[in-house]
Amino acid sequence: MTRVFGILIGIGILGLAFVTLMDSLEGWSAGHADIGLWWAVITAFLGLGGLSAIVGTYLHTDGDQPIPVVGSLKESAILFYRGVEHPSATDEQ
Repeated sequence: MTRVFGILIGIGILGLAFVTLMDSLEGWSAGHADIGLWWAVITAFLGLGGLSAIVGTYLHTDGDQPIPVVGSLKESAILFYRGVEHPSATDEQ
């Protein structure tokens, strides 16, 4: 399930990159090279971030991991405070 969330976040970031690409193209077509350039730079950073989120999620999770907060909020806060992490399917036994 965490893989699904990571990929959805990556797709959301790529959606933002698409919006900034449209702004960049509008800037270039209106004759504003500075606006087009800087929106293109922002597009590049968002594109790299979105692709990194998708690839990193795919490489560092397996398909059977549960959602990190599986118990009550109080139990999760106690575990977080103590620094105890939930074992995942990829941890060595």
